[in-house]
Amino acid sequence: TVKLRPGVRFHDGTPFNAAAVKANMDRFFTGDKPLRTSIWTSSVDRVEVVDELTVRFVTKGVNAFFLTKIADSSGYLVSPDAIKKYGKDLSKNAVGTGPFKFSEWVKDERFVAVRNDDYWGDKAYLDKVVIRAMPEAGSRLIALESGDVQLVIRMNPEDLARIRQNPALAISLRPTTRHLRVSMVTLKKPFSDIRVRQALNYAVDKEAIVKNLYLDTADVMGGAVPPGALGYVPVPPYPYDPAKARQLLADAGYPNGFTATLTGSKGALLKDFELQQAVQQSLKAVGVTINIQTVEFAKQLELIRQDPRKTSLEMWLGSWLGDDASTAITDLYACDKFRPKGSNTAGFCDQKLDDLAYQAVVTTDDAKRNALLKDAQVLVSQDAPSIWLV
Repeated sequence: TVKLRPGVRFHDGTPFNAAAVKANMDRFFTGDKPLRTSIWTSSVDRVEVVDELTVRFVTKGVNAFFLTKIADSSGYLVSPDAIKKYGKDLSKNAVGTGPFKFSEWVKDERFVAVRNDDYWGDKAYLDKVVIRAMPEAGSRLIALESGDVQLVIRMNPEDLARIRQNPALAISLRPTTRHLRVSMVTLKKPFSDIRVRQALNYAVDKEAIVKNLYLDTADVMGGAVPPGALGYVPVPPYPYDPAKARQLLADAGYPNGFTATLTGSKGALLKDFELQQAVQQSLKAVGVTINIQTVEFAKQLELIRQDPRKTSLEMWLGSWLGDDASTAITDLYACDKFRPKGSNTAGFCDQKLDDLAYQAVVTTDDAKRNALLKDAQVLVSQDAPSIWLV
């Protein structure tokens, strides 16, 4: 049961109340379902209005991560009137409750937000924020140095020294739960063989990627859960061992390797194309030929959303950003989360892994839950449905 803050209104004047919360949640179960709907449909049975400022979530069972889910971006609430008014175009006409409100969006050019003078909390310092689309990191840096823009994100690591030498500029380096991996459709050969998947993990020199590509602004991943996620446990990464990789490939019946296509973006994520090239080079050394297929990020997302039993993908550059260990595992690898029901594009299924991850969700004792999550993280790392990267 959740008490709502009084006196809050959406940007269009609609009151933020229990009815608005219910309208948003009902949208996950009927009609035009937004992305990541499965986060809610798997755990919530229904939502009830208790009174004007009280809402009750009736869950399908105990969920130790429920508050984390509410705080996740998939739980952001929008005006019920806007849902009715804009329908499928809602994402192009955002109507929230925050300190800034939507003003303008010109595709591939700019997004404009203006101060919400009716905001319930401290008012924003800025009258307006213009977010410009500048895909090239080099162009962003030049614009920053010239004063054309005041804030940029995702700078190339090799530019950090140059930025530090400029007294007019400042850098913020922060940990993130964003992690990158190369995923595989485990329903297809050769990726259906765990020895092949483990071989690919041994074959990629991740330490070299961190040192040479990211200049130590990244960390090697040992499994599916990034540091910073609730319930994270350090899992030793696969060591770089080309000899072991070749032996595992031979044991699986691929002594001469194989050829596969890796689908990914260029510029959507930090060093994404260069990362794919680094993986390609590492795998070539053990006889595996990777053809890189570069597509627009929107197209890549479209491909990733295919049913793994029908998908055209073989391998793809995957990314995850989230808050808890159980979701990191179940969303992407649970047996009951094959797309389109969930986010499992790999078609991976290990019932023992599911048992551990889902048992953790319903365990409210921190020590017991963390023990289950540790076992789950070790197991998914060993199952290797992805090449764990950075």
